[in-house]
Amino acid sequence: MNPDENTPFIPPSFVMGIDLGGTSVKLGLLYGDEVVARDQISTAHCEEPSDAFRQAREFAIDALRQNDATFDDLESVGLAMAGVIDEATATLMETANLHSWHGIGFHQELARVFEKPVAVINDANAAALGESSFGQHRTDSLSFLTLGTGIGGGIIVSGRPINGSHGCGGEIGHVTIDHGPDARRCGCGRDGHLEAYAGAAGIVQTAVELLEQSDQPSSLREARRSASRSASRSASRSAAVLTPECISDAAEAGDAIAIETVRRTGVHLGRAIAMLAHIADPSVVLLGGAVNFGGNRSRTGRRFLKTIHDEMARLSLVQTGSTVKIDFASLGNDAGMLGAAQHARQLARQRTLNCIKVRQHEKR
Repeated sequence: MNPDENTPFIPPSFVMGIDLGGTSVKLGLLYGDEVVARDQISTAHCEEPSDAFRQAREFAIDALRQNDATFDDLESVGLAMAGVIDEATATLMETANLHSWHGIGFHQELARVFEKPVAVINDANAAALGESSFGQHRTDSLSFLTLGTGIGGGIIVSGRPINGSHGCGGEIGHVTIDHGPDARRCGCGRDGHLEAYAGAAGIVQTAVELLEQSDQPSSLREARRSASRSASRSASRSAAVLTPECISDAAEAGDAIAIETVRRTGVHLGRAIAMLAHIADPSVVLLGGAVNFGGNRSRTGRRFLKTIHDEMARLSLVQTGSTVKIDFASLGNDAGMLGAAQHARQLARQRTLNCIKVRQHEKR
């Protein structure tokens, strides 16, 4: 991301990032590229968005004061949140959580509380923008996948997030990777989507199917029996049978069923990323979220990553398969907050540049 030599210099400024999640709200104040203050509040304590925004404003006032600045020095505020967001109104149209906040115009509400320029962005797009701007792989061409209960995605092209006409840009979890008659049903109600195979429940389903198809000894089989016994003694009968975490641990210990589960998950992701690579042509694809099989720190995580890359390369044009880098994300839970701040900064910077261009034109 080389700066344009003809672009006027704009000095560093204070911007704020807010990452609004189902359980917590992450807050960060940035000066330039440095996070100078951060905090976290519970979403459960916020009956409506304005409650969270008022607490965020108080945080900003205090953090600015501690950095020898005032609220007037805050340039803009960015908000990241999960779900499908109408770009024109920043209305939450669809989400897996925060159901009571459907239909609220978050842009208007955030601007009312802060009385500052504001920007609203989907959390996966925010994480992608955060990684591309502040992460280990800084680039203006990046795709990001969040692997967890579901699979989200964000696409950065020329340094900007792609939201799409309906707020669904980057929803790679809902690309179809299995068109067969026995394709799994996704949580969205459609068949064969990536999320049904590489989301947390899909990974567990793969392990269960492998256990049922084989008599091979496996620690997962005993874990499943133990969990079933616990569930039978539980009044709620809600004890978990298997989780991606225990599958990861078993694979790291050499369990063949677990290793094959991780391999198949990697193959599914590789197929989806091959499609993504031919459409967006990113220089880097990053994997974030809770399901990473230990990441680069573990043999299982590294093997998982290699499987993804090998399958992507097998299905891709040579130029794509040999150049796209796939890696784990580096910013962890800060990615969304940082991306929200960067999104606000980008829009504020564009407004400033537009004003400069108008003044330059008027002088001619």
